[in-house]
Formats: sequence, structure tokens, C-alpha cells
Amino acid sequence: MAPITDYASAVDYLLSFADFERSSNVRREAEQFALTRITSLLARLDRPQDGRTTVHVAGSKGKGSTAAMIESISRAAGLSTGLYTSPDLHGKNERIRLNGEPISEPAFATLVEQLRPVIEAELEETPGRLSTFEILTAMAFVAFRDHNVDIQIVEVGLGGRLDTTNVFGEKAVSVITALSREHTEILGDSIEKIAAEKAGIITAGAAVAILGPQRSDASATTVREHAADVPVPLIEVAQRYRWESAGREWLSRDDGRSLSQWFRLTRVDEAGNAADPSLFLTPLLGLHQIENAVTAVAVVDALREQGVAISSTAIHNGLATVRWPARLEVLGREPWLVVDCAHNAESVERVLEALPLYFDYEQLVTVFGVLGGKDLSSMAQQLQAAAKAIVVTQPDHPRARTTQETAAAFEEWDGDLRIEAKLEAALRTAGEIAGPNDLVCVLGSLFTAAEARAHIEREAGGEPTSARADR
Repeated sequence: MAPITDYASAVDYLLSFADFERSSNVRREAEQFALTRITSLLARLDRPQDGRTTVHVAGSKGKGSTAAMIESISRAAGLSTGLYTSPDLHGKNERIRLNGEPISEPAFATLVEQLRPVIEAELEETPGRLSTFEILTAMAFVAFRDHNVDIQIVEVGLGGRLDTTNVFGEKAVSVITALSREHTEILGDSIEKIAAEKAGIITAGAAVAILGPQRSDASATTVREHAADVPVPLIEVAQRYRWESAGREWLSRDDGRSLSQWFRLTRVDEAGNAADPSLFLTPLLGLHQIENAVTAVAVVDALREQGVAISSTAIHNGLATVRWPARLEVLGREPWLVVDCAHNAESVERVLEALPLYFDYEQLVTVFGVLGGKDLSSMAQQLQAAAKAIVVTQPDHPRARTTQETAAAFEEWDGDLRIEAKLEAALRTAGEIAGPNDLVCVLGSLFTAAEARAHIEREAGGEPTSARADR
């Protein structure tokens, strides 16, 4: 086999394995949710996941944002960082970040070629059993080891207990962000079952666990009981921190003006004594992002307790400079154009709650494209109650619902419903419907948001990385 020398061939090689993120027709058997394959592969690589401070982040919502905030704070403190997240917006190399930047495409290709002999040796013993995500995970750990990062922040892919990333002998912090019903066919049909799967990253090797704010008492109780059983000390953000919104502000930055939000945070000790409040700034919008930011601060406080050198100034600077696109991201004005990767009922609800708090507009127009397996009915009900017009589209993804399937969820609605198969046309139609004082919001899937971002970049004269066909 010819050596892998460029990014495109590296991605092609990865996609030749089972890719459950993209496939709409591969049936997931119970045996596929096991750690035997990844642990075997990592053993061949001499366990590259070990040997550095590790923060492991699971949850239904906010886990990517929280991980990005922790990484930004750590980098502001002068630590060298590795960040592993999924899925990606525009390219597979985005999933592996070193000191805040995606690994370069040439380095990504080199890494695939470096691992290929080990992958082939694994396949000889257990043919056909590795997945794209398992290989990407191993690549991230090798990259972090090769670059000798001080801290690695690792986002869970799906669930937690049997997720490919749950392979650490020791962790500094296990983090559980907001939980809700998702992937019920895999994780279970109740919030308690889902919470139990997520809580599985709280293992005996964890020094401490952080539980972010929860809307469900049942999910909090499940995580609490799991941590007690392990046992691992559990810090509940809702008990040890108080927070409130403190306004919004347009600020200048290198790539233009950014709408940011202030929030006030108060730490509370175990005896219930409150410290003096601190004021923080973050460019990530929404009350839910304040909750994510407070969770990130709780994680950093736990790291400081373990001797990791992170100053209060680094916390402020890291939160103020974090970059995490497609989360209530402003791409245009007059009318407002905002994209968000909300993809389930609760995340759509949080976005719709946030929009009038941060933007002054008269009416809402939404561009909506969703993948199969999501609770389309609940999302549709929320959009119908909030929007004057809805433009249904189909993201460019193998698991995307067709426009006809999505539009059927709105058949009882008497509002302005449009159907555009291509997202570019959907954005144009939404812009024609919206007046200069309205707001257009693109949501329904990370892939819908990514496609919208790519189109806007092209319209502005750029050539985004999403132009590559590596999805």
C-alpha cells in the first residue's frame, strides 16, 4: 500500500473504517460498545493517553463548550494544551488541537501514516473491528504525547461508560455537564439510564468529579449515587457556586467585533460561606453558556487544589478569549444572522430563550435542517411557537432527514413554511423573508450550522476549510 502523504488520502483512509457518525444504515450491535478494541490499540502504542493531567468531559449539552473554556483558561495560564473534541465543523483535523490550534493537515497525514502499521497489526488479529472514531482517538493521544502537553482535555463522543475515550488509568477531573434525553436507542429510554451511562466516566482513577447544573433532579441524583459508589469526591456546581448575568457588550478583537456577555460569579465554601463576587466576560452567548463557564471555573478550581498553576487572571483571560464557533455565533446584521448547533429539543429551547435576551429584533425567521434519530416533533413545536417563518432544508450529511420528512412535522402549522433542499438557497430565502430589523437563526444540527458558516465565508470572499469533502 502506498504511503499516506497528504491530508485527503489520510481522511480517505480513516473513512474506510466503520464511521458511525456518518452512516445511516450501519446497525450498531451491543458488542460495538466496548472498550476492548481501543484498549488493545492503545496498548500497542504504549498507552499514550497516560502520563499527563487529564480532564474528561461528558454530558448531553455544553460538553464541547465547557471543554473549550477549560482549554482556553489552561493555555492562558501558560500550560501547553491538547484538546480532543467531536464532531468537527469543517475538517477532521479540527478534532485534535494543540495549544488552541487544529493540528495542521500535513501533521494530520503524518500521524495517520505513523499509526497505520499499528492499525494494520491490530486488524490482523481482529479483522474489521476498528472504527474511525477509535483511530482518531488514538491519534489524539499520540499527538498529545508527542508534543508533551501539560494538560489534555478530552470530550466524550457518545455516552461515557463505554465511550472510546474512557480509557484513562488516572484523571485529574471527570466532568458531567447538563444532561437530557438523547440517543435513547443506545443510552436508554429514561434520564436515569442516560445519566448512569454518562456518569461512567467517574472512575476509581479520578481525583474528583464535577457535576454541572442540571434541570433534572433525577439525573443529578443518579450521578451523585454513582460517584458515592465508586467512591470519588463530587463537587456540585449548583451548590458551590452562584451566578447571574451582568449584561452584554460589543468588543473589538482581531477578527472583528464580538458580542460578549458579562456574568457575576460567587464561590461558596462547604460551610455555606460566600466569597466576594467576581465579574467575568465570555464571547459565548446564552444563559446556558454562563452555566458552562461556571462549570469550567469549578474544574479549574479543582485543578488548582491539585497543584496545577492557574492564576485568577488566567481564568478571566481564558474565558474572555475562548473561541468555539457555531454557538449563538453572529455572522451578519440587518437582519441579524445567527447560527447555532442546537440539535435536540432542550438545546433548541435554550437557543430560543436566549435570542431575545441578546439581540434586539422584531420577528424570527429560522433555517432548520436536522439529522435522523432526533426528536423532530418536539423541536418543530418549539420553532412554530417562536418563528414567523421557517425555511426547511437538508444538511449535506448522510444521516440528514429529507426536506419532505422535516416539513411533515410542520403540516399542522399555519405559519410561513418554505422548503429549500440546498442550504445556500434556504439562506437566500430566509434573507428575502426577513426584514432589516428581524433575525435569521440557523439551527437543527452541527452540520447545518457548519454548512451555513462555510457559505457565509465564501460569500465574504474566503475559502473555508469546509470546501474540502472530508465529511
